[in-house]
Amino acid sequence: MPRRRRALGRLESNINITPMGDVSLCLLLGFLVITPILIETLEANLPQAGAVSSGQLKPDPVVVLTADGRILVDDEEVAFEALAVKMEELFPKGVLTERKVMFSGSGEVPYQDVIRLLDRLRGLGVETFGIR
Repeated sequence: MPRRRRALGRLESNINITPMGDVSLCLLLGFLVITPILIETLEANLPQAGAVSSGQLKPDPVVVLTADGRILVDDEEVAFEALAVKMEELFPKGVLTERKVMFSGSGEVPYQDVIRLLDRLRGLGVETFGIR
């Protein structure tokens, strides 16, 4: 029985998977070598359990401007001229904390009164306002 010969120059329909296997093995080896290095060099400063109790956190003071023009700081009425004294009580000069205040105003308060109060608080050292 005569053997069939392939025609020279004919294309074969077989897929050569050798290059794909080589690339896959190289990637696998790369990941196997690099992963232990990454795990050892990753550092993070995680908070310790019980480091700060919820009783030590002081809530931000709430400043309310009522419809009749009264200023309430933590539900205590304060005159506009006495705001400096109240802010000094809340934020002593020697303590390095962020000076944040929550502000709330009635819908009937004129816009210029709100801006005047916020400007006064900014002048007294308040850095951040939360408005609700």
